[in-house]
Amino acid sequence: MMAGSCQSPVAGNPLFAADFLVFVLFLACSSPPNRFSPPYHMPHMPYYNSTLCVPRGGSKKLGKAVVVDSVIESVPAQHVLIRVDKFGWSANNITYGILGEDAHFRYFDFHPAPTSWSVSPKSHGVIPVWGFGTVVESKTEKIEVGERVFGYFPSAKYMMIRVDEKDINSFNFYALRPHLPADRRPYNQITRCKADPLYNEEEEEASVLYSPLFWTSFWAEDWLYSSHYRNAARVLISSASSKTGFCLALAIKKRLQKTPGLDIKVIGLTSSGNKDFVESLGLYDEVHLYSALSEVDVTAGPYCYVDVAGNPKLNSEIISRLGPSMSFGVTLGMSHVNDTTSSIKETAEKDPESKLEMFFMPEWFAVVRGTTSVKDIAELRKEGWGWIMKEGTEWVKLEPSKGKKKILDTYKKTLKGSIGPDRGLIFSLWEGDGEQLKAKL
Repeated sequence: MMAGSCQSPVAGNPLFAADFLVFVLFLACSSPPNRFSPPYHMPHMPYYNSTLCVPRGGSKKLGKAVVVDSVIESVPAQHVLIRVDKFGWSANNITYGILGEDAHFRYFDFHPAPTSWSVSPKSHGVIPVWGFGTVVESKTEKIEVGERVFGYFPSAKYMMIRVDEKDINSFNFYALRPHLPADRRPYNQITRCKADPLYNEEEEEASVLYSPLFWTSFWAEDWLYSSHYRNAARVLISSASSKTGFCLALAIKKRLQKTPGLDIKVIGLTSSGNKDFVESLGLYDEVHLYSALSEVDVTAGPYCYVDVAGNPKLNSEIISRLGPSMSFGVTLGMSHVNDTTSSIKETAEKDPESKLEMFFMPEWFAVVRGTTSVKDIAELRKEGWGWIMKEGTEWVKLEPSKGKKKILDTYKKTLKGSIGPDRGLIFSLWEGDGEQLKAKL
């Protein structure tokens, strides 16, 4: 099967005809499935998977993405197979691709690429995504077929994972990835939607778009506030039009509303093409263009600079412009494509001239879990999620993209930065509702 081919792997396969006959007979004897309860336990049949893969070797190769078809013949003991129904896509996913082989982040180590004549786990990586799916086969008694789940999935039709059977509760279960550090636990968590108080079926598409971006920004602001912003009077955010950027601005504004005496101005930096959008959000006290850094008042500091763009040249210009008025800086994202040959985190830590620290949400969340009760964390999450579901859905237009060809086309546009900030991309490798319905049974 050729990588990137859009031809179905079942075409011309005589075995599929027999499987399809079993499927038809089974369907005739079945009742309509309930959304959350296990509606069926079908006879085994192969699962035909498709996975979006990118070559290893640096960000310059991200443009050579392919969709690889493969077959999952069986589901081993202690494993579950999840059909990936939909997932969000943004510049944040490009960051995952850029840092796929970074020694600290290791995003390509979560989901191995399939093996075909031209693709293997050694030659290609799979960009992780946040999405909703359905359990279609389970080899553990505590997880039922038909469950709706949310998690950190591969950009694929299916995800098969080994489950930690000692760590299953009514709210979550966890993928076993012993090769990764323990602080990656949030990425290994699969949320069971039936028990999730934040789940709303009607908000699924907004959820897959905002969930990773908002929570990164939400906990980043929590981290900044834990030190009272180190007495900074202004927060300067690059890529102010990005969802990570404006979610951080939203979290700061909400903090100001509930914290008397805290006085911080939020300043956004953006391009000329995105300025109108950024100003329309109403989240920034000032908005300046990258081409007009001289307009940033350096006498109004001290500044906290939050780098979301990940553009080294821009960072140098901003740090030079702010000079002594910059108290500290934080790297929060990397929407600008550039090559890295060593760990970004380690490089920043070893560079005495660097004023940028790397914020990594799982590390801070591990600290929060050690100092804050489960009840209080749940209340924080409920409050924060209410903000973005109320306001964020008005800021972007949700745009579903289905099927291999459409996703490859849109992926390349995202890579080039040609997707406007007011567009929210929702991907599914399933060609349409008909193919997805067939896969349910």
